[in-house]
Amino acid sequence: MKTLRRVFVLIETNSGYSRGILEGIGQYRHEHPEWSIFFEDRSLEELPPRWLKTWRGDGIIARTANQHIRQKLNDVQIPRVELLGLQEDEPAKIHGDNRAAGRMAAAHLLGCGLRHFGVYAGGEPWWIAICREAFCEELERHGFSCSVYRPPVKDNRILPRWHESQEASLTRWLMSLPQPCGVFCINDARIVLEFCRRLSIPVPERMAILGEDEDPVVCCVSSPPLSAIDFNSKQIGYRAAVLLDRMMAGAATPEGIEWIAPLRVVPRQSTDIIAVEDAEVVQAIRFIRQYACSGIDVDDVATAACISRRALERRFRRLFDRTPKTEILRVQLEHAKVLLSKTLLSVETIARRSGFSALRRFSEVFQRETGTTPRAYRKSVSIHEIQS
Repeated sequence: MKTLRRVFVLIETNSGYSRGILEGIGQYRHEHPEWSIFFEDRSLEELPPRWLKTWRGDGIIARTANQHIRQKLNDVQIPRVELLGLQEDEPAKIHGDNRAAGRMAAAHLLGCGLRHFGVYAGGEPWWIAICREAFCEELERHGFSCSVYRPPVKDNRILPRWHESQEASLTRWLMSLPQPCGVFCINDARIVLEFCRRLSIPVPERMAILGEDEDPVVCCVSSPPLSAIDFNSKQIGYRAAVLLDRMMAGAATPEGIEWIAPLRVVPRQSTDIIAVEDAEVVQAIRFIRQYACSGIDVDDVATAACISRRALERRFRRLFDRTPKTEILRVQLEHAKVLLSKTLLSVETIARRSGFSALRRFSEVFQRETGTTPRAYRKSVSIHEIQS
């Protein structure tokens, strides 16, 4: 019989990101019956239960929002895996890759044909700064600037989240943005959607809104339904459980942060826009997005858009700085990534369902464009590969 592992999970339950983490921890628990999990519904800022100080457990997985909570956890002298932490003196051990998320957000909004951009956050924790910086850098790399919303200072400090005192500054900022504009909301995207409604700014026609937390329920209840980044938080929770198990067995706490790459942008109505005046190119983009995985080529796209291939390629490059062929491959690879991360289909089947006629061609293109093989990518994002 294996020794019982008593694990306390101190993670909030009010976001899609945190619930994904809990799901990943739960998956590990199902595979390791020697784990006994203690868990309570809570918010991010809520203090740990009083009984934790005298609890005779073996390990903790937590998201620590402030120094006061962190100190109470430090008083419990058992292994702990931190999933948020305070970067300056106690970083998280496993965290979503916010730099990659920022670049992904920029690429998505650029792909909508937008030329004006903004980035919003209701507070200033360390991970927001990383995400915002990467978003702006990626836009600059393509020759575009970005308007940054700066939360007002109250009592010599920036509030950690949205507060009613920001209403005037948020209104001024939104009204100052040139339209059409793409806005990346690193948190509180629903608040930005609400203010667009108050200000009669149509979404997505005049302002495309991209959120940072893929919560299917919340995103679909939003009006319009909100596009958001899937941070693969289930993988984060699973990796946290793997790490804690090693630490409870006597392994040393690792240095630095293990960054987990986000999976993709989940597109919904809030960014369903192609902000270009060229009707034939718009038709081409919509055709590619619908049929890229059906084995189409550039000639098929040109025919669907009622334009010559040469004219399509010239106008496509002028508007998007890439070719129709590149766009077909991008859509195919995004679909392949979803199948690799969310299913147990063979790589050969995934290649076929993504529009590639040969596995070898799929593998070559995937590695060239992503820097890794399909199997290595699956191993990095899927808990199923961790088990094998």
